[in-house]
Amino acid sequence: MPQITAIKVNKKRPNRRSIFIDGQFAFTVSEGIFFQHNLEEGGELSDKQIKELTTADEFYKAKQAAVNLLSYRPRSIKEVSNRLVQKGWNQDLADRVTGELVDKGYLNDEEFAAIFARDRAKNKCLGPVALKSELIKTGVAQKIIEKTIEAVYSKYPADELIQRLMKKRGIDLDVPLVKKEKQRFINLLKRKGFTWDQMESVVRNLSVKTAN
Repeated sequence: MPQITAIKVNKKRPNRRSIFIDGQFAFTVSEGIFFQHNLEEGGELSDKQIKELTTADEFYKAKQAAVNLLSYRPRSIKEVSNRLVQKGWNQDLADRVTGELVDKGYLNDEEFAAIFARDRAKNKCLGPVALKSELIKTGVAQKIIEKTIEAVYSKYPADELIQRLMKKRGIDLDVPLVKKEKQRFINLLKRKGFTWDQMESVVRNLSVKTAN
């Protein structure tokens, strides 16, 4: 049976161990996998055990990559899965990793959607049409999207967000606008994702300067 003849700290990545079998380099494993399997010089490894070790190590590396992604900002399950596949892991492994992270509470699409929606509404004054479109892109389930949109706009009503956009643009209902200025603001509201029903009352009250 193949024998471990040397174990060395990887020079480029000190948190990994290089395993030599029968005098030749065989593979590397993370410290976590190394200590978990009690690998030591003189020990024997069957081909099956080597396969199990390398498979476990790939899972460990993919999970660490996923956790690292989440350290930058919250992400949906689908976003994490897609990024892992982009990094070279297969879909089955990506699904196993995200499944474990869901079980451990690191991934939760309802919590993610709530945080995502609150940021878009509060900080970017995004309307429900645009917000729904962005949430769909993250891969969150439709029922979660609908529930999230209802909740966020009960806290940040569309009319209040429109008023904030008016203030940012220096628009006052008592001060007539040039026709082009009014149209630009209407176009902005459309891009921000507000429906006509939500913007109608404001738009109708925006007066336009009459020609001299």
